[in-house]
Amino acid sequence: MIDIRFLRENPDAVRDARINAKENKITNARFYQGDAGEFMENMAENGEHADVVFMDPPRTGSDKKFMSSVIKLNPSRIVYISCGPETLARDLEYLTKHGYDVRKIQPVDMFSFTDHCENICLLTKKFEKQTKNQNEYKY
Repeated sequence: MIDIRFLRENPDAVRDARINAKENKITNARFYQGDAGEFMENMAENGEHADVVFMDPPRTGSDKKFMSSVIKLNPSRIVYISCGPETLARDLEYLTKHGYDVRKIQPVDMFSFTDHCENICLLTKKFEKQTKNQNEYKY
């Protein structure tokens, strides 16, 4: 079974997520309120692992402490949701220098009457070795 962890600093967002999960009969999610960087660092220190980390930072992007905690947690995939192209470029540069490849970027125009466009990026761990079958990769 998939284990989902939802973390936000805003306690109202955590409360709303719990309500939505209950209404939708989602039983495999746990909800936390706090600093995401500290949470991921604690996970890594306790030997816990995350297959995928979803990042949705503010327009100013992620700070170095947060980015460092993502690297320490070492997920095989990162989904980065960005509303700021400049900070997205900066953060992707950091992630690619620390072992990740950008696999796909998809713009999403959620606010069609504004200049703002969300970008969703999929990053994966860089390949250590490619096998004979092009569809099989080792991370």
